[in-house]
Amino acid sequence: METHVYAGADGLRLNCVDFGGRGRPPVLLIHGGAAHARWWDFVAADLVDRYHVLALDQRGHGDSAWSDDWTYGTRHYIADIEAIIARWEFGPPVLIGHSMGGHNVMCYAIGHSATLRGMIVIDSPPNYPADAVAALRDLAAKPGRRFDTHDEAIAGFRTIPAETIATPEVLGHVAALSFRRAGDGKWDYKSDRRTMIRDPIRAWDGLKRIACPALFIKPETSVLPPGVAEKMVAEMPHGRLAIVAASHHHVPLDNPRGLAAAIGAFLDEIVA
Repeated sequence: METHVYAGADGLRLNCVDFGGRGRPPVLLIHGGAAHARWWDFVAADLVDRYHVLALDQRGHGDSAWSDDWTYGTRHYIADIEAIIARWEFGPPVLIGHSMGGHNVMCYAIGHSATLRGMIVIDSPPNYPADAVAALRDLAAKPGRRFDTHDEAIAGFRTIPAETIATPEVLGHVAALSFRRAGDGKWDYKSDRRTMIRDPIRAWDGLKRIACPALFIKPETSVLPPGVAEKMVAEMPHGRLAIVAASHHHVPLDNPRGLAAAIGAFLDEIVA
């Protein structure tokens, strides 16, 4: 495993994990809100034998830089993806996003389908409900939990939303990589709490402009209202739906092998 450093649209330093497979068709994984690139570790392990698998720490997350001023709207994340794909040497990727990352992927694909081999979105809404945006803004206004030791931080790790059936191995692995030590010795979450202040794009009407092959992955227990995923897929010219059993919203943690199987089946079909 190696890392690449890219400049975001405004020059912000972005960290990208390279799981290997250079020379094979590229896949770029985009994590959800308050997460980081290493949430994909257990999914990438099942894909790297056939694909060049990379995962981005989005701005304000993981080992990427935080912005001085607030620049965490969907438009900023899209601009970063555009800058990375335009500058890297790997060619057009299949872009895969979960939750907030999936919303960013969708919005990118609406205007940039020609730069992609395909797109996969995992349990992401095209339009964010106003009450969800308000709830996240309220969370952002509260101070984050701090911990005296790394072990305490791992024990206190929580997902948002809280529902998960991830194994202790997966949850402990992700938790261990979710904190950094501050100058005062305390352990803090790596993500900037201001990233929970969202300025999402209303993407529903743009779904019909996603010209590349597109897959929507729905967990067994989705955060979306019934029927929404099916309607989204019907709007996309080349859309299709897959369901991953034994999973809640956090599919990369809850059932990474099932998710990798759904991703792999789609990739094997669309990637020459």
